[in-house]
Amino acid sequence: MLKKILVFSFSFIGDAVLSTAVIQPLRRHFPNAHITFLVGPRASDLLATEPNIDAVIVYDNRGEHAGWRGRLRLVKALRRDKFDLVVNLRDSLTARCIGVKHWGMVRGESNRHAVTRYLEVLQKRGVDTTGANPRLELTENEQTAAQRFLAEAGWTSERLLIGIHPGGNWVYKLWDAGNYARAANALVEKRNAAILLFAGPNERELQAQVANIMNVPPILVQTENLRHLAALISTCDVYIGNDTGPMHIASAVDTPVIALFGSTNHLRSGPYGEQHTVVQSGMNLGCNPCHPGRHPGGCGAESCEVIAGITVEQVLAAVERYTS
Repeated sequence: MLKKILVFSFSFIGDAVLSTAVIQPLRRHFPNAHITFLVGPRASDLLATEPNIDAVIVYDNRGEHAGWRGRLRLVKALRRDKFDLVVNLRDSLTARCIGVKHWGMVRGESNRHAVTRYLEVLQKRGVDTTGANPRLELTENEQTAAQRFLAEAGWTSERLLIGIHPGGNWVYKLWDAGNYARAANALVEKRNAAILLFAGPNERELQAQVANIMNVPPILVQTENLRHLAALISTCDVYIGNDTGPMHIASAVDTPVIALFGSTNHLRSGPYGEQHTVVQSGMNLGCNPCHPGRHPGGCGAESCEVIAGITVEQVLAAVERYTS
């Protein structure tokens, strides 16, 4: 009987959220197991209080776990915890050094969704993954705090609530700020929608740029608390954004996602599930998607012409499918 399971998850927020897909099938297969996630510092803020995870260990590869000495320190600490099984979703050599039963990645066609590849790790060992998907379970207090924030901002529940996140961690992923503002203006004018405008810690200037172009001021969300962010996204009727961590958070809290893709591969990293919509321009320059790949952003153009080709009308039509 396995008592302690360690899941080697990820440093980036989106990847860590996608890795939560393994929790439900592991719980069913090993109902009494203690499940620990190993994640990066930023992602740990999101998963540390996740009710479906028993514990979180922070892997800081730029701090105490940097270099071979840091990795050795991590391995020694993990050995002391006496895990029975390591589920290695990141194909990490470190995970193989802990000295316990090891479930590693399954080799095969790489042009598949990350969640599909994570679940294959379990399927290969006889674990039923039926119905498994990335999931964040919000607490009642987190949901109440989100409702309080919206009430204080003047939102009332009869109004359509649209979440928009114009940012992302790579310039080639970004749709133009002016386009986001024009889409928001149309939704406010035609649908009397309220706009929740999200921004990460380094995206305040971009957020202000979009807000300044809008005809009606949006509700600005500038929290660095990822659980509060998730709760606010969960209140939205629709979430619109680029290929980012918050996009995957939206999917994991069951908010319909309209995801804009150009330079990245939606087959590998799009929002997981058929209830979401990926919007693309239809342009093919022969270089897209360039990530993942050997030369992401190799065009040197400092923006992606493919994602720039997405029209405001395409995005509004996608919203209409969820809100008509």
